[in-house]
Amino acid sequence: MLIPWGTDAPLYHRPVATMALIVLNVVGLLLFPAHTCEDWTLVLGDGVHPVQWLTNNFLHSGWFHLLGNMVFLWTFGFVVEGKLGWWAFTLVYLGLGVSESAAMQLLVPSEQEVHMFGSSTIIFGLLAMCLVWAPRNEVLCILWLRFTPMEIDLSILWFAALYLVYELLTAGMSGVIMANVTHYSGVLIVALALDHTFGAILGFVVGAVLLKLKWVDCENWDLFAVLEGRVGQSKKQAERLRRARPRVSTEFAPRPRAKSKRRKGRDATPKVRSIEDASAAALRVLRQHLELGEVEAALAVYNKSSRSLTGWQPPEPDWRTLIEALLDHGFWNDVVLVMRDYVLKLPDPSPRVRLKLAQILIQKLNRPLQATKVLDQIPANSLPESLESIRRQLARKAEAMQEDGPLELEDELW
Repeated sequence: MLIPWGTDAPLYHRPVATMALIVLNVVGLLLFPAHTCEDWTLVLGDGVHPVQWLTNNFLHSGWFHLLGNMVFLWTFGFVVEGKLGWWAFTLVYLGLGVSESAAMQLLVPSEQEVHMFGSSTIIFGLLAMCLVWAPRNEVLCILWLRFTPMEIDLSILWFAALYLVYELLTAGMSGVIMANVTHYSGVLIVALALDHTFGAILGFVVGAVLLKLKWVDCENWDLFAVLEGRVGQSKKQAERLRRARPRVSTEFAPRPRAKSKRRKGRDATPKVRSIEDASAAALRVLRQHLELGEVEAALAVYNKSSRSLTGWQPPEPDWRTLIEALLDHGFWNDVVLVMRDYVLKLPDPSPRVRLKLAQILIQKLNRPLQATKVLDQIPANSLPESLESIRRQLARKAEAMQEDGPLELEDELW
């Protein structure tokens, strides 16, 4: 069992509507249990009842059913509302539920009355929207294996893929099995499979449309930017960068110059030009490897250039692209060193990079002392409230780890 309980996605609005909807769902279970309000559930095979399209989304069969849906709403509702704001999120939430319920009642035939209820369809829609808007952000999960809980981090892309495939396969196989037992059970399970599938498809479409209309700003970290290999860049920026990259060889070291009979004082200018040419060539090669997805080769170019070319460093966008590529491939030790260079050499490094560096030092490398130093260097009021909350959590965790963890030398990293 994989249970999400939070993400590191940046939030630009307080999750007021998400909390209010959770309260409404709890009140709905307390006052109107589904088994006592069958007329308000979504009934298939009994005509069209528009009121049910809305009311069924706030009914649950019991506390376990409610808790499962609310945990997902807590996690993914925060992300969607964090980008849309409370009123737009409320419209999207209700729109997903009403649209799916209407489609089910109008399009799914049933010879017997089948009662459906719960907010799981909306949850699948919100999950699909998060997949479109923040595929590379991580979901903080609790994984239960043989009654033993484990804490893991998954990207929203992988979490959505695993969960959607698991749910659809489980529902589909259950439908085949139950259909052989009773016709009613078979219709119900198949209806649930269609219900979840339609919710995910509808959420994906809504997320893509809002993104294309620019009603939500994902800062070019959305699914389409990831698939097109232009993370952090608009299409125009990516196209300009592509046109500016000439084909170069993998050799960027300056060629040995022929001996000159000129006086020593006249040799200074050619040497400076040679180093500048080598630096420019190194940057071109680095970009070429990153564009082709050759992460290890890009890292090799970065390390060699940093050692052999005095004062060499890539521009910030290329630096961050290299960092993201190393993060995607799980090269934790390497990315920490690259991120260290980033925060030490740039005059105004991004506080988000510092926060991510501290997170890796704590969660991946067990280096709480170094993480505390990094967190202390984040300027006050430089993070939005959602990320500031994560910073405080990391600081508390680092402090707890230092009390019980292994000895860590203060100058181990810096």
